[in-house]
Amino acid sequence: MRPNTAARIAAIILAIAGLAAIVAAGVIATRNFTVTVGPRHFNCGSVVAAKDPRNLVGRRSTVPRRNKVAYSRCQKKSSDQTHKAITFLIVGTIPLLIVLTLPALSRRSRRVRAHRRTRL
Repeated sequence: MRPNTAARIAAIILAIAGLAAIVAAGVIATRNFTVTVGPRHFNCGSVVAAKDPRNLVGRRSTVPRRNKVAYSRCQKKSSDQTHKAITFLIVGTIPLLIVLTLPALSRRSRRVRAHRRTRL
């Protein structure tokens, strides 16, 4: 196997891994999640479009304790999901940046070799 072929295969694998991690970050950020308080399940929405369980009660009435607890659990879970999505996003961009810099490095070395040949 030629060196250029091995480098291309490695670049393709890195690019696919980076894109897969970025897609995973998008799925995590847009997936709906729920929390359970006692016997009830509250829909918290997603990281991108959050829902507030306190809005299930009328404006003039007091918010029940379980809705307040559900809100705090939604905030905690949303924070965890955000952290996980950002981690996947960073892990996905690093291989893509490596793949994008490979052609520039190989072009520079070719130019230097060609320049040396013309001088001699």
